[in-house]
Amino acid sequence: MQLLRLPRSLAGLLALTLLSPIAPVGAQDDIAARIGTDQDVLRRPDEEVAGRHIPFRITDPELGEIDLVSRAPRPKTFTFSTDQNLLYTTNAFLASDLERDAFFWNGRLVGSYVPYSTVNFTPRINFEQNFFRYDEFRVLDFDSQSLQFDMKYDFRRDDSWYANLSYTGARLYSPDDNVGEFYRYGLLAASVTNVRQLGGMPLYLASSFGSNWRHGDPSDFDRATVYLNFVLLYKPMETLQFAAFARPEIQFYLSDPNDDSRHDFNFNAGVGATWTPIEYFNVGMAASFTGNASSAARQDYKVFLPGVVASARFSF
Repeated sequence: MQLLRLPRSLAGLLALTLLSPIAPVGAQDDIAARIGTDQDVLRRPDEEVAGRHIPFRITDPELGEIDLVSRAPRPKTFTFSTDQNLLYTTNAFLASDLERDAFFWNGRLVGSYVPYSTVNFTPRINFEQNFFRYDEFRVLDFDSQSLQFDMKYDFRRDDSWYANLSYTGARLYSPDDNVGEFYRYGLLAASVTNVRQLGGMPLYLASSFGSNWRHGDPSDFDRATVYLNFVLLYKPMETLQFAAFARPEIQFYLSDPNDDSRHDFNFNAGVGATWTPIEYFNVGMAASFTGNASSAARQDYKVFLPGVVASARFSF
């Protein structure tokens, strides 16, 4: 059984103010504060939280046919995928005193390369390009590029316990040539995940404990986080699955110029469904709620984010 990627806003379905009349003065300088908005609201947990159990049969001339309990599938060397997300947000600026709803589009292109692998260890290099476009607040439009090196280690052959360690370098830039690149950062992340089947039903629970450290330029938004992530997946048939997820997270800001002791509690939860009519294509819809409580003044916010997505993937 393999779980599909679970976008944080789209729960395994779906794959993150200069001109706006309501934008505050100098808001373009504050766009970097939105790192932790769209890309965090759309944060994607581990792409595969459960391995595919493949029955395998061999024949021995003396023992006859033998059914192996499990066989670890070899990962594909190259994977290319795209997500096209259409979303609605109740709080485009993620501010308690400036709540504005908006539709926006997130297009995502990903290329992945596995240089080699063993039964327990899989390194992977990922390149990702994102586009964010808002229907009304065009000043919030931005693009991002990231390059990630990820290492996955399986503690068990059935992929029920595994750890990930990764480092990502990313840059964010405006489609406005007069603005260009406005933020770049590195992200060191580690997590441990357990996947278990509940009873004899096609019901699975994936639980993760993780932490990450982000350091960027400008450094105002550097932070370290600790989180728990829970994903409950029900797959009544091969082409249809339902998911629910919850992610509590504590964020410690390391160099906030306005509050050097700032810490936030962020909670995200949602539900969704995915339909896979053919192996390499799926469509889905979901909705999530995010609430952020901060020790810093005027940094609390809440946002409701429903959306639909179409995803395609090709591996070889």
